[in-house]
Amino acid sequence: MTKWWILLASFTAWTGLGVLLSRAEHAGATPEAQSTNAPTRVVSMAPDLTEILFALGLEERIAGVTRDSDYPPAAAEKPGVGTFWQPNIEAVVALKPDLVVTQSFEQHKGLAQRLTRIGCRCLTLDIWTVDDLFNAIWTVGDATGRQQRAEQLVGEMKGRIAAIRSAVVGVDTVKVLWVVQREPLRVAGRDTFVNELIELAGGENAIGATINKYPAIGGEQIVASAPQVIIEPAMTGGDLDAQRAGAVSCWHRYASVPAVRDGRIYVIDGDLVSRLGPRICDGIEVVARCLRPEVFGE
Repeated sequence: MTKWWILLASFTAWTGLGVLLSRAEHAGATPEAQSTNAPTRVVSMAPDLTEILFALGLEERIAGVTRDSDYPPAAAEKPGVGTFWQPNIEAVVALKPDLVVTQSFEQHKGLAQRLTRIGCRCLTLDIWTVDDLFNAIWTVGDATGRQQRAEQLVGEMKGRIAAIRSAVVGVDTVKVLWVVQREPLRVAGRDTFVNELIELAGGENAIGATINKYPAIGGEQIVASAPQVIIEPAMTGGDLDAQRAGAVSCWHRYASVPAVRDGRIYVIDGDLVSRLGPRICDGIEVVARCLRPEVFGE
Protein backbone atom coordinates (compact mmCIF):
# COMPACT_ATOMS: atom_id res chain seq x y z
CA MET A 1 0.00 0.00 0.00
CA THR A 2 2.80 2.45 0.82
CA LYS A 3 4.42 1.84 -2.55
CA TRP A 4 1.10 2.45 -4.26
CA TRP A 5 0.61 5.88 -2.67
CA ILE A 6 4.20 6.94 -3.40
CA LEU A 7 3.68 6.00 -7.05
CA LEU A 8 0.43 7.91 -7.17
CA ALA A 9 1.93 11.09 -5.74
CA SER A 10 5.04 11.05 -7.94
CA PHE A 11 3.22 10.29 -11.19
CA THR A 12 0.59 12.96 -10.50
CA ALA A 13 3.21 15.66 -9.99
CA TRP A 14 5.40 14.64 -12.93
CA THR A 15 2.65 13.98 -15.48
CA GLY A 16 0.65 17.09 -14.55
CA LEU A 17 3.66 19.34 -15.14
CA GLY A 18 4.54 17.64 -18.42
CA VAL A 19 1.05 17.89 -19.84
CA LEU A 20 0.76 21.55 -18.82
CA LEU A 21 4.03 22.49 -20.49
CA SER A 22 3.39 20.54 -23.69
CA ARG A 23 -0.13 21.94 -24.13
CA ALA A 24 1.00 25.50 -23.43
CA GLU A 25 3.84 25.21 -25.96
CA HIS A 26 1.49 23.76 -28.55
CA ALA A 27 -1.06 26.52 -28.07
CA GLY A 28 1.56 29.26 -28.17
CA ALA A 29 -0.47 31.30 -25.69
CA THR A 30 -0.65 31.92 -21.99
CA PRO A 31 -3.25 30.02 -19.93
CA GLU A 32 -6.68 31.67 -19.55
CA ALA A 33 -6.00 33.80 -22.65
CA GLN A 34 -9.66 33.61 -23.70
CA SER A 35 -11.12 34.44 -20.29
CA THR A 36 -12.39 37.88 -21.39
CA ASN A 37 -14.66 36.23 -23.96
CA ALA A 38 -15.73 33.34 -21.79
CA PRO A 39 -19.44 32.47 -21.58
CA THR A 40 -21.22 33.41 -18.36
CA ARG A 41 -24.34 31.21 -18.65
CA VAL A 42 -23.54 27.59 -19.48
CA VAL A 43 -26.05 24.74 -19.74
CA SER A 44 -24.95 21.11 -19.47
CA MET A 45 -26.93 18.37 -21.22
CA ALA A 46 -25.35 15.30 -19.58
CA PRO A 47 -24.23 14.25 -16.08
CA ASP A 48 -20.60 13.71 -17.12
CA LEU A 49 -20.51 17.14 -18.79
CA THR A 50 -21.87 18.65 -15.59
CA GLU A 51 -19.07 17.01 -13.63
CA ILE A 52 -16.50 18.41 -16.07
CA LEU A 53 -17.88 21.94 -15.67
CA PHE A 54 -17.80 21.73 -11.88
CA ALA A 55 -14.29 20.23 -11.90
CA LEU A 56 -13.13 23.22 -13.97
CA GLY A 57 -14.44 25.59 -11.29
CA LEU A 58 -17.38 26.89 -13.32
CA GLU A 59 -20.10 26.41 -10.71
CA GLU A 60 -21.12 30.07 -10.67
CA ARG A 61 -21.51 30.09 -14.45
CA ILE A 62 -23.63 26.95 -14.75
CA ALA A 63 -27.16 28.12 -15.57
CA GLY A 64 -28.78 24.70 -15.88
CA VAL A 65 -28.17 20.95 -15.93
CA THR A 66 -30.09 17.80 -16.73
CA ARG A 67 -32.16 16.37 -13.89
CA ASP A 68 -29.95 13.26 -13.82
CA SER A 69 -26.91 15.39 -12.97
CA ASP A 70 -26.49 14.44 -9.32
CA TYR A 71 -22.79 15.06 -8.71
CA PRO A 72 -21.42 17.09 -7.13
CA PRO A 73 -24.35 17.67 -4.74
CA ALA A 74 -24.45 21.35 -5.77
CA ALA A 75 -25.60 20.23 -9.23
CA ALA A 76 -29.01 19.34 -7.80
CA GLU A 77 -29.52 23.02 -6.93
CA LYS A 78 -29.27 24.12 -10.56
CA PRO A 79 -32.39 24.53 -12.77
CA GLY A 80 -33.30 21.37 -14.67
CA VAL A 81 -33.47 21.09 -18.47
CA GLY A 82 -34.94 17.62 -18.93
CA THR A 83 -32.82 14.47 -18.83
CA PHE A 84 -29.91 13.19 -20.86
CA TRP A 85 -32.25 11.04 -22.98
CA GLN A 86 -35.11 13.56 -23.10
CA PRO A 87 -33.71 17.10 -23.23
CA ASN A 88 -36.21 19.96 -22.84
CA ILE A 89 -35.37 22.64 -25.40
CA GLU A 90 -37.92 25.10 -24.00
CA ALA A 91 -36.28 24.89 -20.57
CA VAL A 92 -32.86 25.42 -22.16
CA VAL A 93 -33.97 28.51 -24.11
CA ALA A 94 -35.69 29.97 -21.06
CA LEU A 95 -32.35 30.07 -19.24
CA LYS A 96 -30.86 32.33 -21.96
CA PRO A 97 -27.53 30.50 -22.14
CA ASP A 98 -24.54 31.76 -24.08
CA LEU A 99 -23.16 28.21 -24.31
CA VAL A 100 -24.88 24.80 -24.32
CA VAL A 101 -22.60 21.77 -23.96
CA THR A 102 -23.92 18.56 -25.54
CA GLN A 103 -22.72 15.15 -26.61
CA SER A 104 -22.89 13.56 -30.05
CA PHE A 105 -25.75 11.14 -29.34
CA GLU A 106 -28.80 11.36 -31.61
CA GLN A 107 -30.92 12.91 -28.86
CA HIS A 108 -28.43 15.75 -28.58
CA LYS A 109 -27.79 16.26 -32.30
CA GLY A 110 -31.34 17.39 -32.92
CA LEU A 111 -31.26 19.64 -29.87
CA ALA A 112 -27.98 21.26 -30.95
CA GLN A 113 -29.28 21.84 -34.49
CA ARG A 114 -32.44 23.54 -33.25
CA LEU A 115 -30.55 25.68 -30.75
CA THR A 116 -28.00 26.72 -33.38
CA ARG A 117 -30.79 27.78 -35.74
CA ILE A 118 -32.12 30.22 -33.16
CA GLY A 119 -28.67 31.66 -32.53
CA CYS A 120 -27.60 29.74 -29.43
CA ARG A 121 -23.96 28.67 -29.31
CA CYS A 122 -23.47 24.92 -28.82
CA LEU A 123 -20.39 22.87 -28.04
CA THR A 124 -20.76 19.19 -29.03
CA LEU A 125 -18.31 16.66 -27.63
CA ASP A 126 -17.49 13.05 -28.57
CA ILE A 127 -16.55 11.14 -25.42
CA TRP A 128 -16.13 7.41 -26.04
CA THR A 129 -12.71 6.71 -24.53
CA VAL A 130 -10.50 8.05 -21.75
CA ASP A 131 -8.41 9.96 -24.31
CA ASP A 132 -11.65 11.48 -25.66
CA LEU A 133 -12.39 12.60 -22.11
CA PHE A 134 -9.04 14.37 -21.84
CA ASN A 135 -9.69 16.13 -25.16
CA ALA A 136 -13.19 17.10 -24.00
CA ILE A 137 -11.80 18.66 -20.81
CA TRP A 138 -9.28 20.64 -22.84
CA THR A 139 -12.01 21.73 -25.28
CA VAL A 140 -14.35 22.88 -22.53
CA GLY A 141 -11.45 24.65 -20.85
CA ASP A 142 -10.67 26.52 -24.08
CA ALA A 143 -14.31 27.45 -24.62
CA THR A 144 -14.81 28.76 -21.09
CA GLY A 145 -11.49 30.45 -20.44
CA ARG A 146 -10.41 27.79 -17.97
CA GLN A 147 -7.42 26.46 -19.90
CA GLN A 148 -5.05 26.41 -16.95
CA ARG A 149 -7.42 24.45 -14.73
CA ALA A 150 -8.13 22.05 -17.62
CA GLU A 151 -4.40 21.40 -18.01
CA GLN A 152 -4.04 20.81 -14.29
CA LEU A 153 -7.04 18.47 -14.15
CA VAL A 154 -5.89 16.35 -17.09
CA GLY A 155 -2.39 16.19 -15.64
CA GLU A 156 -3.72 14.97 -12.31
CA MET A 157 -5.89 12.34 -14.00
CA LYS A 158 -3.07 11.08 -16.20
CA GLY A 159 -0.81 10.87 -13.19
CA ARG A 160 -3.30 8.76 -11.26
CA ILE A 161 -3.81 6.39 -14.18
CA ALA A 162 -0.06 6.10 -14.77
CA ALA A 163 0.45 5.19 -11.12
CA ILE A 164 -2.14 2.41 -11.35
CA ARG A 165 -0.58 1.07 -14.54
CA SER A 166 2.89 1.14 -12.99
CA ALA A 167 1.70 -0.77 -9.94
CA VAL A 168 0.54 -3.74 -12.06
CA VAL A 169 3.43 -3.90 -14.53
CA GLY A 170 4.73 -7.45 -14.78
CA VAL A 171 1.77 -8.86 -12.84
CA ASP A 172 -0.49 -11.45 -14.45
CA THR A 173 -3.77 -9.97 -15.65
CA VAL A 174 -7.02 -10.92 -13.96
CA LYS A 175 -9.94 -12.17 -16.08
CA VAL A 176 -13.02 -10.03 -15.46
CA LEU A 177 -16.68 -10.57 -16.28
CA TRP A 178 -18.39 -7.18 -16.28
CA VAL A 179 -22.15 -7.56 -15.82
CA VAL A 180 -24.33 -4.68 -17.03
CA GLN A 181 -27.63 -6.53 -16.62
CA ARG A 182 -28.46 -9.69 -14.73
CA GLU A 183 -31.92 -10.61 -16.08
CA PRO A 184 -31.42 -11.42 -18.91
CA LEU A 185 -27.68 -11.60 -18.46
CA ARG A 186 -25.80 -8.99 -20.48
CA VAL A 187 -22.11 -8.17 -20.22
CA ALA A 188 -19.60 -5.63 -21.52
CA GLY A 189 -17.71 -6.73 -24.61
CA ARG A 190 -14.29 -5.66 -25.76
CA ASP A 191 -15.35 -2.81 -28.03
CA THR A 192 -16.42 -0.64 -25.09
CA PHE A 193 -14.90 1.95 -22.79
CA VAL A 194 -15.58 -0.51 -19.96
CA ASN A 195 -13.00 -2.79 -21.57
CA GLU A 196 -10.54 0.11 -21.45
CA LEU A 197 -11.22 0.58 -17.73
CA ILE A 198 -10.62 -3.13 -17.09
CA GLU A 199 -7.29 -3.03 -18.91
CA LEU A 200 -6.17 0.20 -17.24
CA ALA A 201 -6.83 -1.47 -13.88
CA GLY A 202 -4.65 -4.46 -14.82
CA GLY A 203 -7.39 -6.82 -15.96
CA GLU A 204 -8.50 -8.66 -19.07
CA ASN A 205 -12.05 -8.95 -20.31
CA ALA A 206 -13.14 -12.57 -19.89
CA ILE A 207 -15.42 -12.19 -22.92
CA GLY A 208 -13.76 -12.57 -26.30
CA ALA A 209 -14.67 -10.79 -29.53
CA THR A 210 -18.41 -10.24 -29.93
CA ILE A 211 -20.69 -8.70 -32.56
CA ASN A 212 -22.55 -6.57 -30.03
CA LYS A 213 -20.83 -4.21 -27.64
CA TYR A 214 -22.92 -5.45 -24.74
CA PRO A 215 -23.90 -9.01 -25.71
CA ALA A 216 -26.36 -11.28 -23.95
CA ILE A 217 -24.69 -14.51 -22.85
CA GLY A 218 -25.78 -17.84 -21.42
CA GLY A 219 -24.56 -20.22 -18.74
CA GLU A 220 -22.22 -22.15 -21.05
CA GLN A 221 -20.40 -18.95 -22.01
CA ILE A 222 -20.06 -17.95 -18.38
CA VAL A 223 -18.44 -21.25 -17.48
CA ALA A 224 -16.24 -21.25 -20.59
CA SER A 225 -15.00 -17.68 -19.98
CA ALA A 226 -13.82 -18.72 -16.47
CA PRO A 227 -13.70 -15.20 -14.97
CA GLN A 228 -11.57 -14.75 -11.87
CA VAL A 229 -13.54 -11.64 -10.86
CA ILE A 230 -17.17 -10.66 -11.49
CA ILE A 231 -18.05 -6.97 -11.30
CA GLU A 232 -21.57 -5.58 -11.28
CA PRO A 233 -21.94 -1.78 -11.31
CA ALA A 234 -24.91 -0.80 -9.15
CA MET A 235 -27.54 0.87 -11.31
CA THR A 236 -29.14 2.59 -8.34
CA GLY A 237 -27.90 3.96 -5.05
CA GLY A 238 -28.36 2.24 -1.74
CA ASP A 239 -26.46 -0.27 0.31
CA LEU A 240 -23.74 -1.80 -1.87
CA ASP A 241 -23.09 -4.55 0.68
CA ALA A 242 -26.73 -5.62 0.51
CA GLN A 243 -26.63 -5.56 -3.29
CA ARG A 244 -23.47 -7.64 -3.25
CA ALA A 245 -25.18 -10.21 -1.03
CA GLY A 246 -27.92 -10.44 -3.64
CA ALA A 247 -25.36 -10.87 -6.39
CA VAL A 248 -23.55 -13.64 -4.50
CA SER A 249 -26.86 -15.44 -4.04
CA CYS A 250 -27.64 -15.11 -7.75
CA TRP A 251 -24.26 -16.40 -8.89
CA HIS A 252 -24.04 -19.39 -6.51
CA ARG A 253 -25.37 -21.74 -9.21
CA TYR A 254 -22.10 -21.29 -11.11
CA ALA A 255 -19.99 -22.79 -8.34
CA SER A 256 -17.32 -24.03 -10.77
CA VAL A 257 -16.55 -20.51 -12.02
CA PRO A 258 -13.35 -19.25 -10.31
CA ALA A 259 -14.85 -15.89 -9.30
CA VAL A 260 -17.81 -17.61 -7.63
CA ARG A 261 -15.71 -20.33 -6.05
CA ASP A 262 -13.31 -17.78 -4.57
CA GLY A 263 -15.96 -15.27 -3.50
CA ARG A 264 -14.65 -12.55 -5.81
CA ILE A 265 -17.97 -10.98 -6.76
CA TYR A 266 -18.16 -7.21 -6.41
CA VAL A 267 -20.92 -4.62 -6.69
CA ILE A 268 -19.48 -1.14 -7.16
CA ASP A 269 -20.77 2.43 -7.48
CA GLY A 270 -22.15 2.56 -11.01
CA ASP A 271 -21.71 6.31 -11.44
CA LEU A 272 -17.94 6.03 -11.02
CA VAL A 273 -17.59 3.66 -13.98
CA SER A 274 -20.54 4.59 -16.20
CA ARG A 275 -19.75 8.28 -16.62
CA LEU A 276 -16.72 9.32 -18.62
CA GLY A 277 -16.03 12.33 -16.44
CA PRO A 278 -13.37 13.52 -13.99
CA ARG A 279 -14.28 10.80 -11.47
CA ILE A 280 -13.33 8.02 -13.89
CA CYS A 281 -9.97 7.77 -12.12
CA ASP A 282 -11.85 6.92 -8.92
CA GLY A 283 -13.66 4.24 -10.91
CA ILE A 284 -10.42 2.76 -12.25
CA GLU A 285 -9.01 2.66 -8.71
CA VAL A 286 -12.13 0.85 -7.46
CA VAL A 287 -11.76 -1.73 -10.23
CA ALA A 288 -8.05 -2.10 -9.45
CA ARG A 289 -8.90 -2.84 -5.80
CA CYS A 290 -11.31 -5.55 -6.93
CA LEU A 291 -8.62 -7.10 -9.14
CA ARG A 292 -5.53 -6.61 -6.94
CA PRO A 293 -6.48 -5.99 -3.30
CA GLU A 294 -3.00 -7.07 -2.25
CA VAL A 295 -1.59 -4.09 -4.19
CA PHE A 296 -4.28 -1.42 -3.88
CA GLY A 297 -6.12 -2.42 -0.71
CA GLU A 298 -9.68 -3.62 -0.30
